[in-house]
Amino acid sequence: MGRIVFLALAFMGLLLLAADAAPARRVALVIGNGTYEEAGTLINPVNDASDIAARLKGLGFEVIEGNDLGKRELERKIGEFSDALDGAGVGLFYYAGHGLQVDGRNFIVPVDAKLDEPTKLRLETVQIDDILDIMEQQTTISLVFLDACRNNPFVRKLKRTATNRSATALAGLAQFDSTRGSFIAFSTAPGSVAMDGAGRNSPFAAALLKHIGDPGQSINDLMIAVRRDVVAETGDAQRPWEQGSLLDRFEFVPDGAAAVAEAKPALPAPAAAPAADTSARATKDTQVAALERSVGASKEIERLVREDYLQPDTEAMAETVKRLYGDGATILGAKLDAAAIVEAKKAWYAQFSSWSFGLVPDSLEITPRGENRADVVFAMTYDYAPKDKSAAHYVGKTRVRLEFVMSDSGWHIASETGEAMQ
Repeated sequence: MGRIVFLALAFMGLLLLAADAAPARRVALVIGNGTYEEAGTLINPVNDASDIAARLKGLGFEVIEGNDLGKRELERKIGEFSDALDGAGVGLFYYAGHGLQVDGRNFIVPVDAKLDEPTKLRLETVQIDDILDIMEQQTTISLVFLDACRNNPFVRKLKRTATNRSATALAGLAQFDSTRGSFIAFSTAPGSVAMDGAGRNSPFAAALLKHIGDPGQSINDLMIAVRRDVVAETGDAQRPWEQGSLLDRFEFVPDGAAAVAEAKPALPAPAAAPAADTSARATKDTQVAALERSVGASKEIERLVREDYLQPDTEAMAETVKRLYGDGATILGAKLDAAAIVEAKKAWYAQFSSWSFGLVPDSLEITPRGENRADVVFAMTYDYAPKDKSAAHYVGKTRVRLEFVMSDSGWHIASETGEAMQ
């Protein structure tokens, strides 16, 4: 039996018959600033950013993330984001933390900002318009989510030190002057203050996490659902708002696809002391057992990736698909049963006389998410030789993202995405 290596992204091209074509790559910058040197600590921004980043990864985004960033660190992340946007179809920026508006311009406040006088504003903050310009110049769709309207001590400080010649600092954020192919969502109305929240997430982030994976909804539908939840949660004290100039409809999950499973944040276990030595031994035994299960799961998933995913048996494709996907999976937002996956794979490989692949060294990462789920990321090279001798080879590199889940018959791929690499 011939054994070949399977390329996820190339195979995804066959799915255009099952779902509309999506932009080749979706890239996000997610920032949460909560621990401020001069303004105390906000409870939720880091939680919000971490949970949003995990959610976006599950939706196929390449995510650049950072928490509690000073000015220089924030600028470096923006530079990394700008580089990653090269060739991307969708860019997304999510920010949770302190922000302010001065003379109608919106600014992110790094955690090391002093802002003891208005003249330091542009030296110690980052103007959101600059990030938006980067996105609009490099992508066809730019999405911005700003949960940055908390009650802001920097505004009060700037007002106290302002002179007649100083710019006026105001609470909340201002409407942007103009956008080109962008959609901007605010956690509350312009000039208003948003709530940080008493739970793990702010009301805005919690609603966004709840609805962002709903299939078939446009970005406008998403914000209606988010706004409804936030208004209900805050007793109409906070009302999310948006402005936009998109020319095309955008869906995080295409119509007809199953919602991607929610990435549950890993909460720390209660730090309660055991009542007796027997309780301590029982706790240790439980921890050891959990660790052993995690290690065992990682080994089994790695075996499936290396032996079945990277070397599928094309002469027994139905059996290979059954081992990898069970009864089916969601691939680039399209929900396919096992028979459809088999048919698509066979049709793809039938085009080529030969192919060669390579797993990029040290690129395989397996991240357990509890006992029944794990995220897998790796990079691989490919070279396909078409049967048509006059056609060019397909040569390149792709990053593959898989979500594995445990079922009664073992570990299976539940969702699969991929993006081209430079």
